[in-house]
Amino acid sequence: MGGERRDWLQTVRQTAPHMGRVLRNLAPTFELDDISQMDRAFLEEHGIRGLIWDVDGTLTCYHGSELSALRARPIERLFADSGLRHVILSNCGEKRYDELGRMFPEVPILKAYQTPDGIAYRQRVGGGETWEGGPPTEGMRPMRKPNVELIRFSARVLGRESVSIAMVGDQYWTDVAGANLAGIRSIRVPPIEPHTFPKTLRVLQAVEQRLRKWIR
Repeated sequence: MGGERRDWLQTVRQTAPHMGRVLRNLAPTFELDDISQMDRAFLEEHGIRGLIWDVDGTLTCYHGSELSALRARPIERLFADSGLRHVILSNCGEKRYDELGRMFPEVPILKAYQTPDGIAYRQRVGGGETWEGGPPTEGMRPMRKPNVELIRFSARVLGRESVSIAMVGDQYWTDVAGANLAGIRSIRVPPIEPHTFPKTLRVLQAVEQRLRKWIR
């Protein structure tokens, strides 16, 4: 529990200086009742050819080791579509990051870090890893959604124009606001098995949903 609380506190600290802008950007471009609605017809209608995926609550339950059975079929169809490109962007810790590389060996798993010399960008595909902007250095700090640099990095890796990219996630604060602030479209889906999240995160998720309704 303590690790999750610290992770969320880090997100809050990084977001605090921009909180006003974040709160004004909680409205998703698309809010779907089920991820199966995000089919080929939907993507073609809206010109979406690149997807940035959140993981916990979107592709899996909290720290799940495989695609949720509730969403596996439509997600597998999307990942198998040769006309789409995908990356995964999560605020997860190092252990989960390694696990995601094994779970999604063909999908780039992305992170970025603030270092004394600037931003270092990290990309893992299967067992291979590359760094842009320098190797790991002492004192580097993970950057967390909704930081727009993470979304821009994701767009570069996708190799698509911003107008053809969408971020898919279950959280208004990190996923939706991050995409909106970076100038790409956001697709919000209901969280998978919210009861699997630690109590601290469930409370914070309830708060962001109330904020979203209040601001609406």
